[in-house]
Amino acid sequence: MPARRTRLVLALAMLFPLTVSAQDALSVYGYFSTRLEKSFQVPTAEGGNVVKESGPREFTQPFFNVMMQHQFDPRFKAFVNLNGAGAGNVDVRNLWGEWTPSNAFNLRVGKIYRKFGLYNEILDAVPTYYGIEAPEAFDGDHLLISRTTTAMAYGFVRAGAGKLSYSLSTDNGEGRDVENTLPLGADVNYNFGRGNYTVGVSGYTSGGATNGDRTVGGGSPKSGVLPWMARDSFTVVNAYAEARVNSLTLQAEWAQADHKAQRDAAAVVQVVNGAGINGAQRARFLIDPNGPVTAANVRRSGDHTIQTWYLRAGYSKETSKGELGPYLQWDAYSNPETIASKRFGGDDEAGVADDGKFTKGTVGLVYRPVPQVAFKVDASVHRYRFLGRSVSYPELRIDLSYAFGL
Repeated sequence: MPARRTRLVLALAMLFPLTVSAQDALSVYGYFSTRLEKSFQVPTAEGGNVVKESGPREFTQPFFNVMMQHQFDPRFKAFVNLNGAGAGNVDVRNLWGEWTPSNAFNLRVGKIYRKFGLYNEILDAVPTYYGIEAPEAFDGDHLLISRTTTAMAYGFVRAGAGKLSYSLSTDNGEGRDVENTLPLGADVNYNFGRGNYTVGVSGYTSGGATNGDRTVGGGSPKSGVLPWMARDSFTVVNAYAEARVNSLTLQAEWAQADHKAQRDAAAVVQVVNGAGINGAQRARFLIDPNGPVTAANVRRSGDHTIQTWYLRAGYSKETSKGELGPYLQWDAYSNPETIASKRFGGDDEAGVADDGKFTKGTVGLVYRPVPQVAFKVDASVHRYRFLGRSVSYPELRIDLSYAFGL
């Protein structure tokens, strides 16, 4: 195995459930990350005109993950993933037990990252992959679905020259007041070419009408439903592919979420009165945009479709001083229903645009002096329509992460 691949495999082994022998001692490992971000010349509205203001410099600690695993015997193990992002309170990202009778069938129960596309399971492990920011489908301000599930069956079988993997998952559902729903998530992918090529499809259905995990004023949701919806029945389809050709890694992913929703009139009144929405959003929410902001004037139907896709390419170059990895990424995202105010449940990317659409181009570099350390720097440019004009602004990010294992 080339040295560059060895480095990646070592890093992955440190950050995910390890393969250990029966009745192995408790394994403890993890990583932490420090990040600097700044945006420049961000378009804002002032008296009906577009003016530009630079955002504040932000130093953050987005990840501090400590993972623990214990193998009780060849068929049973337990795993815990604790996160202290911001070097503050610790929350439990994952907590599960697993029964493994065979390669073709495994069962996990607890709080589990669902298998969905290329990144949902590995998104926390920023030292191991190209890029700093998540693909837009997994951005914490506009998730297509929640990242976790409660029960998951998964496995693989040999198929021709490759490996066919599957997973099925279910849980209580995404809303605050979930009743009579049977959510179901699934993922199927085929890995071939000595593990260098993967194609797959993921899907999710809410299994009935649900609502958001946040109320209006409670911040951006961590599920697929916006907080001003009284009920929302939705499905998500995601297709993805990855190819590793010598030193080059290519990735592509596309997702669409279809929502059959009904707005909560009182919540929409709060949004229109307090969230500073634009004219297009006002016309979407109200029957008569120039009329009174009352429950009787609210459009109850909230049907909408969200689409996103990205292309990512990275190149690994081994040097005497470590691994260098330049990368490029292009993201596109569209959500006509969202708004700009994160406090009211929107996001400040798609929600700022007149039509809920934006694109983002990113160029960056990762440097790994040793497998456990990753220094990344990248710059991106957001493009969208704002007050009827095509506008853009750049962002700069620097991330330094360390992996550790005992």
